[in-house]
Amino acid sequence: MKRTLAVMALLGAVGLANAQVVENPILKKLVEKGILKEDEAAAIDEQLAKEEAEKARYQAEIDKTAMEAKDKLAKLEKKWGDMPALTGKFKKFEIGGKAYLGYTYTAIKRRYHNSTISNNVNDSGDFEARRFYFDTKAYISDKDYIRFTTDLSAGTDYKLKIKYGYLWKDISDLIPHTGFEFGVAHTPWIDYEEHSGWWYRSIDKTFIESGDGMGLWPSADLGINFKTKTPYITSEIGMFNGEGYDKINTKSQKSSGFHNSFEGRITYHVFGNGNKKVNPTKDQYANISLHLASNIAYNDANTTHKNLNLYHIHAVYNHPMFLIAAQYGKTDYISSSTQAGDGYSVNAEVRPVQDWAIFGRLDHWRFKKELEFKNDLGVAIPPGPSDRNDATGNRIKANKRDAYYFGVAYTMNKYVKWIANVINYNYKGTNPDYKDKTKYMITAELSW
Repeated sequence: MKRTLAVMALLGAVGLANAQVVENPILKKLVEKGILKEDEAAAIDEQLAKEEAEKARYQAEIDKTAMEAKDKLAKLEKKWGDMPALTGKFKKFEIGGKAYLGYTYTAIKRRYHNSTISNNVNDSGDFEARRFYFDTKAYISDKDYIRFTTDLSAGTDYKLKIKYGYLWKDISDLIPHTGFEFGVAHTPWIDYEEHSGWWYRSIDKTFIESGDGMGLWPSADLGINFKTKTPYITSEIGMFNGEGYDKINTKSQKSSGFHNSFEGRITYHVFGNGNKKVNPTKDQYANISLHLASNIAYNDANTTHKNLNLYHIHAVYNHPMFLIAAQYGKTDYISSSTQAGDGYSVNAEVRPVQDWAIFGRLDHWRFKKELEFKNDLGVAIPPGPSDRNDATGNRIKANKRDAYYFGVAYTMNKYVKWIANVINYNYKGTNPDYKDKTKYMITAELSW
């Protein structure tokens, strides 16, 4: 700024002292060639000098304003950093979130008519706010923090729930590379898979959680979860209430006071990057995982001995150009539930060009015994003469369920990803076609 002021002063002085002296070499040439008279050239030269001085003055004012603004911002930042209303006793805050917005058109494979129902079950199309997460972290030390995440999810209506609400405490001084979450914490499996093997949570959940897969508990629950991270081995071991964060008020009313679940995961990271946050489009990784759970008195039903045991293995390989993952799961549970059985899931992703990906997934779940289902309106289906396939008449039964996914994703920037996909659900068994359907989806996955 000082240099600019000096130039301005010098130009002004030269303009006043040499009003009739032509300094501009181009103007001098024009005078020599007789194109301009000397007094005309001097007048032009003087005008140019004034304009340069004016520019210098404006630049000096801009520089001065910028310096003043910078000083004010520095003072405000210091003031905000000292304000208890914003920072309290915490070292720092982190704020972020995700939203999954989209449109889904559902095509029913076979419609039906019931005289007790005013309308047929028809195809439908609706806009959706599938998830809206708002996330905050307040650090109480360099490694320890309190996390609070809300979840606005869609069902028959919108409900605001606590997704996460826990204390993270690093205990690596006691147990190397280890810390724990206490509160509404991650369960050991789903968050791991969503950040290594299945990157499309915005269109459907992982195989273990999806209602059209194994249909077990969600990604968070009230309890404690110990996490260990080393380059080659990572693990999570937790004890939880067992029903998940969306049933957080479930009490031990039927289970004689004890209905907790124990769940654990151990993963071998072939390339030694288990303690790093991986990026699927930049990093190469290969992981093999074993996941076990024993959910005692699942859904608070110990009086009928409804314990659920899970045995689950998973493998994933990722290269910046593609991903492939596969898993197999089996449950030991009461045979009258859709969650009793075994099955597998395979998913793959190809990234042919930057920011674009093509993905697919197959979920196969085999029920422990053929089960009776209700239609989408919650009633039994009385088929007409052309629909009657066997003596069971109005019953829908199935012993297997497949879900096929195919889609294309475009990452517009670090804040927005667009996804277009199709999901087809196929039930197998006795008269199962009334449960079959296809979804056509457009999704905007927003992150901040």
